[in-house]
Amino acid sequence: MMVRSSLWMFDNRSRGENHPNAKLTTEDVKNIRFLYSKGFSLNVIARNFKVTRTNIIHIVKRKTWIHI
Repeated sequence: MMVRSSLWMFDNRSRGENHPNAKLTTEDVKNIRFLYSKGFSLNVIARNFKVTRTNIIHIVKRKTWIHI
């Protein structure tokens, strides 16, 4: 199994809201995780933040925005 630090081949790349294609902010991601923990559906959260349901799933499961 790979060590988490070795997964990042390029540590100097832009992450999170510093990435030029980012549609969410750090605060948005925290709010998404909070809303999901309170029982809001993935579809409702996705519509409110104007992103896809898949994007919300990845945020909640910490596949994306893992640095937060």
